[in-house]
Amino acid sequence: MKAKLILTATLLAASFGLTKAQGLINNGAQIVLSGPVYIMIDGTGGNYTTTGVGGYIRNSTPGAFIDLKANWNNNGGNNACFNPGCTVRLSGPAQTVNGLTGSYFYNLELLGTGTKTFTIYNEVGNILSLGTRPLDLNGNYVYISNGLPGAITTSGGYIISETPVAGNPSIVRWLVGTNNAAHTIPFGTFSGVSIPFTFTPNITAPTIFSYVYTATRPTAASDNLPWSTGVTHMFDPNLAQDGSDEAVIDRWWDFTFSGAANPDFTFSYRGIENTLIVPYNAGNIGAQYWSAAWLPNNAVIGSAPAVLAGVGTVTANAVPMAATTFTPMVLSSVLAPLPIELTRFDGTCTGNGAFIHWSTATETNSDYFTLQRSDDGQTFRTIGTIQAAGTSSSIRNYSYADTEPLLATTYYRLLETDIQGNSKTASVITVEPCSDKLETVEAWSAGNHVTVLINTSLDQDYVVDLYDNRGRLVFTQKAHAQVGANKLDLTALDLAPGVYFVNIQGTTAHLAEKLYFTRD
Repeated sequence: MKAKLILTATLLAASFGLTKAQGLINNGAQIVLSGPVYIMIDGTGGNYTTTGVGGYIRNSTPGAFIDLKANWNNNGGNNACFNPGCTVRLSGPAQTVNGLTGSYFYNLELLGTGTKTFTIYNEVGNILSLGTRPLDLNGNYVYISNGLPGAITTSGGYIISETPVAGNPSIVRWLVGTNNAAHTIPFGTFSGVSIPFTFTPNITAPTIFSYVYTATRPTAASDNLPWSTGVTHMFDPNLAQDGSDEAVIDRWWDFTFSGAANPDFTFSYRGIENTLIVPYNAGNIGAQYWSAAWLPNNAVIGSAPAVLAGVGTVTANAVPMAATTFTPMVLSSVLAPLPIELTRFDGTCTGNGAFIHWSTATETNSDYFTLQRSDDGQTFRTIGTIQAAGTSSSIRNYSYADTEPLLATTYYRLLETDIQGNSKTASVITVEPCSDKLETVEAWSAGNHVTVLINTSLDQDYVVDLYDNRGRLVFTQKAHAQVGANKLDLTALDLAPGVYFVNIQGTTAHLAEKLYFTRD
């Protein structure tokens, strides 16, 4: 009959010894393995459990193995065979690494059958050998503290990092140190499809403490939901709508680099994750990352034809990563990329009319913007042109004042023209009318006063403001207008000749008119 060993003191195992037990409970013992020692904890209940504070297993010489047939439960201070030359083998069926605290394994080898599952974070100091087994991170991270590219090995096994939440916690944290060579994480899916990910860190100033956090997940719902943490939109200007399902592969990758870097990435995805619409589903796709906008041009950093079956790959080189910044990435259509430049385009109704605002994150050889207006969203006419920044990698803000807005819902379209004369539509927005009633205002000057004529269908109080051509308020007066024509004289004005704007603001109506003031 196999005995259960409860260890409360130091145990020194003999050289070349073999211990078999139904289960092993370490209640604070210091278990020292001396020489090439092989310990097997056998049986369906053959768990290793540590319950006491200060307990650990270590080896005094290389060549120690712990062969575990059931689960690893660390509820104490155990460091899990942490000395060089010590290996823990999970050789049973469907095992878990559990506990109240994470374990440090020098070598961790996956054998046996079924999926091995973490229920807490764990660290591997030398080699994580997956063999043919899947390792489900299950919402936890594995910390690889050996920076060499060969610290993770596989013979068909893979790491499952598929937790479907915005901030994916199933993370491989690799302490790459100064090793800027290519590292491969053998990711895979619950269905057993291998989708390896390779990165070359290219950290600008690497140290022995340089690390890379990596996670990946598919999205079962349309629109790539849930979007990764921090992402505010996936609007596609080519589609004039949200393009996250129509122009983006249904998979996210999340990264954090300890230092600024320009890594090379090779992504893998399943063909069934290609939900792009024709013709984008068979065209080239490239990588884009979120940093307050979708960057960079996904055709520039590398692209490849999208696949509809099997596994596809895309290699993107020299992708800029900011230090210690959570950075989500997607693969999107090169023909319909997520907006690279435009991060804001909206309109507001203010005292002088409709003000249109837009911002760009990057510009490349841009010459000017053209703002167009339409009352039906079909036929547009140009109302203004604005000089662009040229080439810029910083946030640029623009605005335009439509001082004679339409008295109906208005469509505004923004076009960008580059220095070669090529134009493209950036986006289209709608702005509600500044007045919900058909009203007019006229203004003219004579001597040192201004006459304002208001034709209104409302009986209400108004505030009359006068602005100069620099937008400064130079006069204000309260007034009351009845239904029909109302004449208001603004007297004793000490104004210089020039262009002014009369703004009439009521409870439910707004009117504006340009005024050329003279002293004739």
